[in-house]
Amino acid sequence: MTTQHNNSMRPLEKALIIFFGTLLLSLLIIFAVQPSIYTTTLWPPSAATERYPLPAILFLTALIVMIGVLMYGIVQHWRWLFWLMLVAFTGSLIQIPVEIAQLTGVLSSLYPVWYGLLRAGVGIIELSFVVWMIQTYRHHGVWGRGKEKKERHLESQEH
Repeated sequence: MTTQHNNSMRPLEKALIIFFGTLLLSLLIIFAVQPSIYTTTLWPPSAATERYPLPAILFLTALIVMIGVLMYGIVQHWRWLFWLMLVAFTGSLIQIPVEIAQLTGVLSSLYPVWYGLLRAGVGIIELSFVVWMIQTYRHHGVWGRGKEKKERHLESQEH
């Protein structure tokens, strides 16, 4: 089996970049429309007095930097990032049932219903990325860049 090793982005990489770009845009819109979501995350609602408190701005800035690093790592094909995202996205297996329990009133939630639906939707997208990443790895290696010689050698010995 031969693999191409060019510098063009693979569909998985493009989809992840689009996902993180959309996530970044969503974070900014949420902060502009309802910054209380960030302040509720950082401290109890009674402690927030300003509409855009400095800790919430710093938190959003840290998220923007982190997403920027993730997007750069995807473009650079950082192997460790592939595995980190696979593990992190797998955490959505827990997030989705929790969001459903909050939406149905079984668990209490500090957030509006639309935000719970958004988080559940993001969780479903993350799980679809998990399936896609596993299939990509099994057939084409990390980031779909081709398997390394050692992996191909071991695979050929199995058959």
